[in-house]
Amino acid sequence: MAEVTDSKELSLRKGDYRPAEPDDLRAPCPVLNSLANHGIIARNGRNITAAELKAALRYLGMGFDVTAILVNGAFKVHSDDPKKGARLGLRDEDQVNEDGVPVLNLDQVGRPHAVEHDVSVTRQDRALGDCMRMNPDLLEQFLAAPKTERGFSASAFGKYRKIRYDKQKRDNPALEFDKINNFSGCAELGAVQCIFGRGFPYRVP
Repeated sequence: MAEVTDSKELSLRKGDYRPAEPDDLRAPCPVLNSLANHGIIARNGRNITAAELKAALRYLGMGFDVTAILVNGAFKVHSDDPKKGARLGLRDEDQVNEDGVPVLNLDQVGRPHAVEHDVSVTRQDRALGDCMRMNPDLLEQFLAAPKTERGFSASAFGKYRKIRYDKQKRDNPALEFDKINNFSGCAELGAVQCIFGRGFPYRVP
């Protein structure tokens, strides 16, 4: 079924690829960006409901439990003081669509003191540069990291995260990376392995 959000996109169907345009919003998360680029969620990255985001993550193969935890947390109200708000909350207070349903924009995923963190695999630390867009040098370093003939294993992912942490600890005096951030970073790569991995044990090609 064709999308009707924009006359320029009448020929596009869900699953068709279109890169982000200048006015589209995107997240620091490449998976969310890919979902938007393929029309699984709003291509402009705006006004995404919790139901739409849950359906999109299920489309990737995520379990109901993980999907519920991630989305329900993200749709809580954000606070720049993590002691006064939900740690994962990303929405503004009273941020709803025309039907009164809570919504989220993709760029809000990059808000500070929430789910986004330093020591990303493909993004620069917030204090050192652009933490939203993919850094080509970091991507090349990641793809060139040691791995088995069948691809990245859990061990290879873990070793590379340690390399990234050691480097950022040297290079970023303002590094913010506590135990929760470390858990988030490891969980991200764990999700990559579970979704895109092949064989047993899973390897990411």
